[in-house]
Parts: sequence; structure tokens; C-alpha cells
Amino acid sequence: MDGGVAVSTVRDVLWEFLRGTWGLLWKMFVIVVPIMILLELYEGSRAYRAMVRWWARLVGRLGFTEETAAPTLIGFLFGLAYGGGIIIRDTRRHALGRRQVFLMSVFLSMVHAIVEDSLILIAVGAGALWVVVFRIVWAAIVTLALGAAATAWMHRRARA
Repeated sequence: MDGGVAVSTVRDVLWEFLRGTWGLLWKMFVIVVPIMILLELYEGSRAYRAMVRWWARLVGRLGFTEETAAPTLIGFLFGLAYGGGIIIRDTRRHALGRRQVFLMSVFLSMVHAIVEDSLILIAVGAGALWVVVFRIVWAAIVTLALGAAATAWMHRRARA
């Protein structure tokens, strides 16, 4: 095998890798930055606050406080990439306790990006009812169970 051909092939592969990586980063930038700007602008509106209050009543049944409603809603709709930053910001802003952060993490680990994940799964033939409803119901059951277990563990630990 000729050494010049091998170097040329490696160079071509490396160039293609760098070009593809740059293209992917650019696409992510073009998608993520406008969403983040819109979320920041929308965050102060009445419609946003009303939606967060509605969501807070809904997830309050799972043990969430009103302060956790915004980050879980954003994570639920857009995923952990978007919701993660808001979770970190709101955890600091509202001095959320460990239990609330734990509940958010458990819940969002199972239902993050419900919109985009569901659309992808439905596009490949999955039933919408099964994809969306099962994920939400399962996440609620697991969150309630682990929240109760964590609370019981904390009570036992406090008594010891």
C-alpha cells in the first residue's frame, strides 16, 4: 500500500469529519439560540405564567412545588438540553431542596422532550397513544414511588 494514498485518505476522512461536525454545530446553534431567546422573551408574559400555574397544579399531585413547575415544563416539552439550564438556574434562584431536584430528575429522565421524541417514534410507526400516555403514566408512577421512598428514607434517617 502506498504511504501517500493512506495519508490522503486519512486527511480526507479528517476533513469530512471536521466539516460534518461544524455543520452539525451550526444547525444546533440555529435551532437552539432562537428557542432560548423566545423562551426568555415568553417567560415574563401572562400566557407563560398561566401555563406554568396550570402545570404546577398538575405536577403538584406528584409532589412538586410551584417553583419546580417552570423547569419541569420546559424539560417536558423541549428536553434536558433546554430544560437543564433552566433547572440549574431555578434551583439556584428559588433555593430548591434536594427532594424537589430529585423529583424533577426522576420525572424528566423518563418524559423529557415528549414532543420531539414522540414525533420521531410516531413517524416510524409507533402508536401516539402508547408513546405519549404510557411514558407520562409510567413517569408519574415511578416519580410517586421514588418520592415516597426518598421521604421515608429521610424520615428514618432523621430519627436515627
